[in-house]
Amino acid sequence: MKKEKKKRRISGTLIFNLIVGVMTAAMLIYFIVSEDGVIDLFRSRDGINFWLLGLALVVFDMNIIVDSFVTMIYLRSQYPRVRFLDALKISCVGVFFSAVTPSSTGGQPMQLYLMSKMKISVGFGSACMTQKFIVYQLVTVAFSVLAIILNFQHFSIAFQGFWASAFVVLGFLSQLGVTVLLLIVCYSERLTGKLLGLIAKILRKLRVRDSDRKIAKITREFHMFLDSNRMLAQNKKRMVMIYSLVAVQVLLILSVPFFVYLAFDMPRIAVAAGQPVGNWFDFICIQSFVLFTSNLIPLPGASGGAEAAFALYYGGYFMGKTKPAIVAWRFITYYGSIILTAPFSYYTRGHKKAEQEQNQKAEK
Repeated sequence: MKKEKKKRRISGTLIFNLIVGVMTAAMLIYFIVSEDGVIDLFRSRDGINFWLLGLALVVFDMNIIVDSFVTMIYLRSQYPRVRFLDALKISCVGVFFSAVTPSSTGGQPMQLYLMSKMKISVGFGSACMTQKFIVYQLVTVAFSVLAIILNFQHFSIAFQGFWASAFVVLGFLSQLGVTVLLLIVCYSERLTGKLLGLIAKILRKLRVRDSDRKIAKITREFHMFLDSNRMLAQNKKRMVMIYSLVAVQVLLILSVPFFVYLAFDMPRIAVAAGQPVGNWFDFICIQSFVLFTSNLIPLPGASGGAEAAFALYYGGYFMGKTKPAIVAWRFITYYGSIILTAPFSYYTRGHKKAEQEQNQKAEK
């Protein structure tokens, strides 16, 4: 008798990724071939300074180097043997999987898997990555608040109409809310205890097999997480160094549009057209706004939202070159980072097998 062929199931993840891929490709094609797009720019007399675009790429990639130093400082507090190359692998894995997953949810799990291969405990690794994320969020929120206070006139367009205002306010509040929630979870033992109790109730109510053993394991991990957070926060000198490095990292990310502006020779064009010339400080402030408003879009790389926010806030500076500027900016900060860090995904090979083995152990 012939064996029946197994039906191949198309996963929801695959369908989602295909839809996102088609949407992204459609946006790129539109920005390239539409009026005042990339093709029209190459046909015009105004050229592009590719050296400055290359410098913009270097500036952005330097943020990964800084992030690697921050990772190394955190991990060396418990594991002195961690090398910079190990931290670089962890950072690049985080960049790649954050870029290709919705709301950047895939970055930290892959980093934790890679750290477990380096014999770094999951509880401590999770505390390091969570604290690093909190510091990054606090610094970006601080930049956003300063941008609004010091340069509000640039954002007046964002508050024209109810929906535009709601989008901006919701983006800022969601970023601030996530940061506050993580701070509470990281340092409030009382809240953590209540959360553990809720998880235990849910597992028992669902009659999960070996629920007591699983609850005990989760409790151990949570307590290790809390202890690690306290230990990491105790060293004030280390925390000052980390906040300083993250501030430099955020500045590097926020500086990219300004180098794109220079590469497109926009200062000269603005002067010829009698328009105000943008400066580095203005671009830093505007880009901080672009980041927290586009973060509301739960697609990989905030596709669609990032482009819309860039066009909204920078349209007046790039005039007829907004579409090519979006392509250049997105390539440097998103597509280029995927290409650069994709080879590091090799270090996470076998993670699916490891997950299956863990599930099988849990079922026994």
